[in-house]
Amino acid sequence: MRGACELRPARPGRREAVAPATLWRYGATVLPCARRELRRWERRTRAISDPALHAHACTTLREEDGNAEGAALLALAAPRERRPTVVRLLVAVQVLYDYLDTLSEQAAPDPLAASRLLHGALRAALLEAPIADWYRGYDWAEDGGYLAALVARCRELHAALPARALVAPGLRRALERAGECQSRNHAAMLGALPTASLAAWAAALPADGAPLRWWELAAAAGSSLALHALLAAAADPRLTPAGAARLEAAYWPWTCALNTLLESVADAHADARSGNHSYVGRYATRDEAVERLAGIAARAAAGVERLPDARHHGGVLTAMASFYLERPGAAADPALRDAVLARLPLDTRHVRRALALRRRLG
Repeated sequence: MRGACELRPARPGRREAVAPATLWRYGATVLPCARRELRRWERRTRAISDPALHAHACTTLREEDGNAEGAALLALAAPRERRPTVVRLLVAVQVLYDYLDTLSEQAAPDPLAASRLLHGALRAALLEAPIADWYRGYDWAEDGGYLAALVARCRELHAALPARALVAPGLRRALERAGECQSRNHAAMLGALPTASLAAWAAALPADGAPLRWWELAAAAGSSLALHALLAAAADPRLTPAGAARLEAAYWPWTCALNTLLESVADAHADARSGNHSYVGRYATRDEAVERLAGIAARAAAGVERLPDARHHGGVLTAMASFYLERPGAAADPALRDAVLARLPLDTRHVRRALALRRRLG
């Protein structure tokens, strides 16, 4: 058993809040661009002739649009002239990521091999990986070029980033972790792989001695947050190798772990109904879950606060956590919600108002 998570005391009640100007810039410039990109992919689904693939693509876009809108927040760190490119890239990457996640949950003769092949599409989108028949392990027909279009869009936008070579090593590590985690997790969910295999793989992940349980490391591996942070940073021609390394270390594993664990909290009831693996369901008691997630939030906050642009990344962490903790599944557990919110870098009051407004406006 790994050591305990450092649980820092709750932060003072009068913390500095996420700046209203930041939320305004996001709402006025980033969010409209992100939604246009989402509509682009919704229109593209109309060419998918296979009924099952069409349903999976449409359902994923409808139910996971908040993931893409949230990912786009990281684009505020990019230089203004490249920000639209970064928004489009982050949305396309997240749409691709969520689509592959949905597909790899489906039955296949060999779920592990099929999912590994399928996730090769994400590597092809952002690395020098070959184009392949990514659907080969599944019984699906024609997708009208939907998956290939997503990959091509990511490649085109990624190629426009001036510092992409500096973030390539971190991207490769994040993509390899994510693809293998999703493949093993879903193969275990489908009964084709023992959960012990996922546990052994996750426990062996290099994480600089972070005192995380195996399912917390698996949760971190399955997060797309580090991908988005690195891609946004690659838009800045002033990025240095040291800066790219600091950024990767700030997100992996603590911030990535918090991302997926809070999503698991928000989706706990839905996961129980569907049979999906619940990371947060691995804790022996509710009190243990509260203590661990609060400790992970504290370590994530400490990591982003060491970055030169700590205010931006602290805002990303605060907004991400608020997004999940305001959803009904998490809001039903106020003790957990309050314990995590109290350890975030910035006060959440403006973010929570913005999320409430988004829910009302749709």
